[in-house]
Amino acid sequence: MERYSRQEVLREIGKNGQKKLQKSSAAVIGIGALGTVTASFLARAGVGKLLLIDRDIVEIHNLQRQFIFTESDLNKPKAEQAMNYLKKVNSKIKIGADTGELNSKTINKLKNYEIILDCTDNMETRFLINDFCVKYKIPWIYAGAVQTKGRVLTITPKTPCFRCIFTPPKPGSLETCDTAGVLNTITAGIAAIQATEAVKLLTKQPYTKELILYDIWRNNLERIKTKTNKDCICCQKKQFSFLNSASITTKLCGQGRIQIKGKKPDMIKLTKKLKKLGKISKSYYGIYFTNKQISFFLFKDGRCLINAKTEEQANNFYSRYVGN
Repeated sequence: MERYSRQEVLREIGKNGQKKLQKSSAAVIGIGALGTVTASFLARAGVGKLLLIDRDIVEIHNLQRQFIFTESDLNKPKAEQAMNYLKKVNSKIKIGADTGELNSKTINKLKNYEIILDCTDNMETRFLINDFCVKYKIPWIYAGAVQTKGRVLTITPKTPCFRCIFTPPKPGSLETCDTAGVLNTITAGIAAIQATEAVKLLTKQPYTKELILYDIWRNNLERIKTKTNKDCICCQKKQFSFLNSASITTKLCGQGRIQIKGKKPDMIKLTKKLKKLGKISKSYYGIYFTNKQISFFLFKDGRCLINAKTEEQANNFYSRYVGN
């Protein structure tokens, strides 16, 4: 057991804690800036079973902050490449890769995992995870980072749920890494906090119940107490609207376009952000956006027509440029 000797001498883990880690399981959703680091920490710590889920491929701009990828991984599935890398790091644990779309029809694959780690880049998936975890009483850890700031929140059956604290935002109202940028040190820092909270849960120890806010540029860290919303539609009323929702994508045959039925966006804020990333033309019905990667038309009511080859690619472009 020389591999884990430095953890076993820690009083916070010890030999008993290490044994619990080796018998534990975790699913990491989103193998990007957060997910690559979080998954790496858990694999190196000896978590016995990991599932890595991501629908995207490695792109050149990912290398600025997604630390386990190299130029040789470009244009290959993130989940698969991360699995191959981590198997070389720790061949004694079980690691699986899933390159499919995580939605209301496919999320049941997570039932057999002790905890779920949210390393995604969109709110729609987070509300879906929350519905699923509340319904099946599975702990999960929310994490997000943009610019120089990040958040972490551990959610269990004993804490307020995600929907007690956050409400579904309008598309275009939140900044993303694509529209606002991100410092690579904040994603690593937030992933470190998230992985530490995961270790606490998996070793059956007290965890942080407050919402953690961290600005790495200014070295400000806050812990904010959360409170259960007695009228919460999810954890109190047990209405799982995201878990029961149908797919929001439709492929338009023969036109090379895919339609996404999103929520009504904040057109003013979104237009300002998109102007930095490409060309925009306005009409009465909405805006047309194009750059070297993508082109789409976004209607005022939230419907979006995206030039893409697959639904997965369309969803990825929508999350990056419009946001959900």
